[in-house]
Amino acid sequence: MVRLILGLAGCAAMAMADVGMRGKDADAFGVQINGKLTKMTTNKDTYPLWSANVAGVDGPLEYKYVQMYEGKIKKEEDGVRHLPEDAAHTPNEFFDRTHTLSKLPPLPQVYENKFEQNSPFFREGYIGNLFVEGDPKEISVMNKGGEGYYPDPVKVNVQYIGANDNIKIEDVIFNLSGQTAREYAKLAYQMKFPKKNRLLDLSTLKLRNEETDATMIREKIYVDILNSLGVPAQQSAYVRLFINNKPIGLFVAVEEMKKHWIKKVLHPGVKKTKPGALWKMNACCGKEGNLEWLGPTTKSYVIDDIYKNILPGKNPEDDLMQDLIKFMKDLKDFDPAKNKDPIAFWEERLDLDLFLKSMAMEYLAGAWDSYWNSGSNFQIYNDPVTGKWTWLPTDFDDTFGTSFEGKIESYREIPKLNDRGFESPLAQKLIMETPEITARFEEILKETVSYVFKPAALTPRLDAYMKMIEKDVAWDRALPRVSKGKSEKFTAEDLPKGMGDGTKGSWGLKKWITKRSELVQKDLEFKAAAGNPTKLPFHVINNVEDAFGIMSVSKAEKGGKADKSVKIPAKNNTSVGKPSVKKGADINRSEEQVAFSANAGKTATAPVDRQSEKKTSSAEGLKGRCYALGSVVVVAVLLAL
Repeated sequence: MVRLILGLAGCAAMAMADVGMRGKDADAFGVQINGKLTKMTTNKDTYPLWSANVAGVDGPLEYKYVQMYEGKIKKEEDGVRHLPEDAAHTPNEFFDRTHTLSKLPPLPQVYENKFEQNSPFFREGYIGNLFVEGDPKEISVMNKGGEGYYPDPVKVNVQYIGANDNIKIEDVIFNLSGQTAREYAKLAYQMKFPKKNRLLDLSTLKLRNEETDATMIREKIYVDILNSLGVPAQQSAYVRLFINNKPIGLFVAVEEMKKHWIKKVLHPGVKKTKPGALWKMNACCGKEGNLEWLGPTTKSYVIDDIYKNILPGKNPEDDLMQDLIKFMKDLKDFDPAKNKDPIAFWEERLDLDLFLKSMAMEYLAGAWDSYWNSGSNFQIYNDPVTGKWTWLPTDFDDTFGTSFEGKIESYREIPKLNDRGFESPLAQKLIMETPEITARFEEILKETVSYVFKPAALTPRLDAYMKMIEKDVAWDRALPRVSKGKSEKFTAEDLPKGMGDGTKGSWGLKKWITKRSELVQKDLEFKAAAGNPTKLPFHVINNVEDAFGIMSVSKAEKGGKADKSVKIPAKNNTSVGKPSVKKGADINRSEEQVAFSANAGKTATAPVDRQSEKKTSSAEGLKGRCYALGSVVVVAVLLAL
């Protein structure tokens, strides 16, 4: 990883920092600015962060990173990097990836999103980096993989290098993840962080291998659309994974929906709320978690394999399903023909709109491994205050025509029983058999297709994703795997194929979106809004400018009228052992920074007093900001192995 620290106008020098792993052809790294090479250094506390100071250089400028061996350049980056004017620092960059931060066109906002998840881990347009260190023998046993293989977890140390973060956490619980994912040569993983030492306010991570998706984009765009619809969902981010200095591949990382997620997303700001019951449903062993009432007690149901309890709520330990069984009994007894006010009936028991939006996305994206078709891959949470159940969709890789060669059909043609003979009664009774709820479902379909589920809205973002990850997808698919499991044998060329006409056994992602949106418009007799309008204001978290720490330099500093607004640079949290985040600190770190050392090779942990900085006069403001940044603007890069 390379960090280049560049000076503001009026500052004395620029410091560079680079993150890179030593190897047989690389024992050092450097940065070239205006043809001049500056070597970088590191130490045991900051490795693999390499740093340097360069005097007499101001932005905007062009630069590139180089790998070195025995004092000579072994490899240069293919392209040239550009530091924006007024940038306070660059994000951490990866060697030979010239598009460190991709500007992703925002999706139209269809419904209000009340569920904020602002961890910088999920920064838009950035690929993060995870380094795992653990006992080689234990990790080798874990990586054996295979169908039904559930090894013991391994305790490891994890280093995360994000856009503006370099964090090390000890005693992380590391293991395989998923069900069918264990059968693949490229395994999926999960991490559980110590309660007092979470990663950027994340308690857990699942690293999804995306082995059935030729594009590795389906999961990302599905979550994006859920955000547009205001559905609470696991946020996702691309990450590169390294285990004991060995590159493993590109993954989609998501935070698991457990107690910490429930409290911060569904009960934000309520410190003493005891969460209600949380269940995770699965399909396995000839059974499905389809919410069918089978009896009055927990003993009537398959616990763990089908209905997995995550949080008990107020239910007794010997009958954990009490609340859920009552809900399923109400569903069994519900008669659409006799209930005088079905909407009121269900709104007392369920966040009906969230459920309908989730089902709309299952239908639109052809999510065949989710609730409506498979009684699987969703969670349901009982709010202890309202008593209502909240629908929480999960796992979106088998969507948009993946592993599906059937036709695109009207939702009215979805059979009551799936091909395994199971019904999903909540979707069947509410959407298919209750006219009042059917009308609301169709209105959600119309608004979703009119604004977001259409080529005009999705194609620009899909193209940006493809450009963002194409080099890393090629890197991933050229790597040797750690397990002897199966493989879809995708290559770099399958990324554009999977985006367009499709690959063997799967629809093309764009083709699916086009055909589905056209069919829904014909089926429901409406026309999608022309162009790419948004119903509500665009909703973007962690934008590109934040990652560069671009500040609004006042007009007084440029010789004009003073502008009191100052955009504070994003935090570069470089810490060893524990993240340098104070207990209870706001994880959106625009206001609490970690000071950059004038010598970027040293660990910096002292917080900057941003309040006093803001109070400086316009004449002193630039000087104050330069001091806070150690008289430098910061740039960083990860080097590929």
